[in-house]
Amino acid sequence: MTLSAARRTAIAATGLDRARPKQVTARHLKSTFARLGLTQIDSVSRVVRSHYLPYYSRLGPYPRETLDRLFYSAPRMGVEYWAHAAAFIPPETWSHFERTRTEWWRNDYGQRHPESGPEFRALQHSVLDVLETGPNTARGVAELVDHEIPERNRDHWGWNPSQVKVALEALFAGGIISAAGRNDHFERVYALPRDVSRSLPASALSYGPACAPELGLDPEAERPRGVSGTSNNVLELTRIAAQALGIARPDCLADYFRQRRAPTDEAITSLLASGELIEVDVEGTRTLKWHEARTPRSVSARALLAPFDPLVFYRPRIEWLFDFHYRIEIYTPAKDRVHGYYVMPFLLGERLVGRVDLHRDRAANTLRALKVTWEPGESHEEELASELCEMAKWLGLGAVDMSGAHLPLS
Repeated sequence: MTLSAARRTAIAATGLDRARPKQVTARHLKSTFARLGLTQIDSVSRVVRSHYLPYYSRLGPYPRETLDRLFYSAPRMGVEYWAHAAAFIPPETWSHFERTRTEWWRNDYGQRHPESGPEFRALQHSVLDVLETGPNTARGVAELVDHEIPERNRDHWGWNPSQVKVALEALFAGGIISAAGRNDHFERVYALPRDVSRSLPASALSYGPACAPELGLDPEAERPRGVSGTSNNVLELTRIAAQALGIARPDCLADYFRQRRAPTDEAITSLLASGELIEVDVEGTRTLKWHEARTPRSVSARALLAPFDPLVFYRPRIEWLFDFHYRIEIYTPAKDRVHGYYVMPFLLGERLVGRVDLHRDRAANTLRALKVTWEPGESHEEELASELCEMAKWLGLGAVDMSGAHLPLS
């Protein structure tokens, strides 16, 4: 298979080759989510919250409140978990992360601290008592519990979570609590699993497996992966990834749900044996093609892609497939940025042809392309202008500012 054919296969698998519907319905959003298998979440809102963008890239203008309803109202299309960083995944996929959840205590959130560990564990129980009364944010919970654990600087890019937030995040990692939604400040609204989805089972707070219930509290103990006797369903996670990617190298399949290579390679062997994966040579690179993946003769895609879009969030894959070097520069000092702050790749046809640093300027009612960088030999100003104008209308803005040219919207 040629690289061109592989690109078209990848684009088709992620749904970017399809014509955008004239009117987007909940059914379109559901089918897109099912095709992708996950939607990554990020708090940066330079254009709009990132989880809205993959749906716009594939479907065009749609009512964001419909997606909110699908994620935040019963029966929920997706629930939050650490699937590929923070992400929405179907409730049934949540069950495939059993080892990740049951071994949350392999990491020390504070429960092993020699001085404050007992109080941290008491804080976790207090937090659970608060959530018995209903969903709440970390700030809301903090107003209802008392503790004397000193706050610690964790150097989270200038953001240092409170001890209540850390306690909540430990419980969230363990699947002991879940997330009922996000508030207007995009803060996670924590909740007991029963208040989120009937598909999420209740899990008791524990600090080790049944055979060693205090293993997560002993600072000297060894805690290798799998010590609980549980495992993630890597076979099913790899199957979902293979369908979503269409064609991929083994490392791409492992990255989709951030699984280790060894169990992913075992899953690949099983999927090759069942015929669900087919080994394909792409110009000298061993790749794996989903058996039902389409390879269109051509694609007429046109989309700006969020930095966290499934087509591009694994950077080695797009370097291999598209010969496109891309990195997010949000956390790069301004003086060292090459392409801008919030840079979105521009997909046109079967190529990633440029990078656009976008900013939704609410005060000026304008979508600004602060910097546009084309790949060598590429320049598609009219196509980009059309895409920006359509996006600006979706965002409720009145104009586009592109390379110094102000384009009012009719």
